[in-house]
Amino acid sequence: MADKPFGHARVEVDRQFLERAAVYHGAVLRASAAGTATATVYDGLANTGEPIDAFRAGASEHDFHMLDPGVALREGLYIDLGDNIDFFTVYYAPRPRGAR
Repeated sequence: MADKPFGHARVEVDRQFLERAAVYHGAVLRASAAGTATATVYDGLANTGEPIDAFRAGASEHDFHMLDPGVALREGLYIDLGDNIDFFTVYYAPRPRGAR
């Protein structure tokens, strides 16, 4: 992924992460040893938006998705995290300057 111009950030709580016109490129979910972990990614302002990606990993395992060329967000990126998550890192291209 070194040749890709993506930003990345760790997300630790359910929240809107990106504004509309940004591009979602994927994420990685790592489950803790406590059990199965899940996460759902939405194009929207909350978990009522359109689901665009879903993750599931067994205890101490990971689930990695990379979407090329990515998903341009109409509303924004909302991330809904389940339990037993060690970490969730999202890959994205920020909203271009002047985008509406």
